[in-house]
Amino acid sequence: MHINGITSYYVHSGVDSDSGGKLPAIIFVGHPADSPRRLLQFKGKFDEPVLLIWSGLMEDFSRNTPIEDETVWAGKKLEFINLLDHYQARFIVDPNRIYLTGFSASGVYAWMLAYDRPERYTAVVAMSAASYPPQIQKHLDAGKSVITVVVRGRQDFMFPRRLEQEMETGRIIESYNPHSKFIVKEGQGHSEVAMYWLEYLQYVLRFSKTRMNHDVAP
Repeated sequence: MHINGITSYYVHSGVDSDSGGKLPAIIFVGHPADSPRRLLQFKGKFDEPVLLIWSGLMEDFSRNTPIEDETVWAGKKLEFINLLDHYQARFIVDPNRIYLTGFSASGVYAWMLAYDRPERYTAVVAMSAASYPPQIQKHLDAGKSVITVVVRGRQDFMFPRRLEQEMETGRIIESYNPHSKFIVKEGQGHSEVAMYWLEYLQYVLRFSKTRMNHDVAP
């Protein structure tokens, strides 16, 4: 689907996806270094029907642009809200079960977007993502209402000088929300962490915005 010049992709996961009920939506923040075909690795992996969306928000993102660039961020966060509105208008999405996720740079952006509008998301799963951007650090309070799951490897040399800061941020988000998790995988590097992605997407699907303190009823 094409929305204001941005291409997004979607798949329904689950045989009952056309049942007419409101679906939880997992939105992957896409990145030029990754592929929308990643959606297919998660199709059919959940215990309930789920709408999986690959957002092309970052498809024009330059490798040389700092992830925290404020000028780029100012435009991208508005573009994403417009995309989200279109997704919700087109699909039968449960507004209380919208989850953001991404890997590496797109994981950072998913985290930034979740904390920018915490009232709209149940959770964010940030894989191999760093927490140093001010768009995250200045809005850590948003983690009180957004379940935040961050998974990174102990041997992730993409951010070799920031592990101590990452650990402190992890302690903060876990203290703000009993369901949030900051996980450091021993012996794992940057890319290896992707093997745990499905596990933590399944974890956050248990929760609803309206029932943040309880598992979603079967």
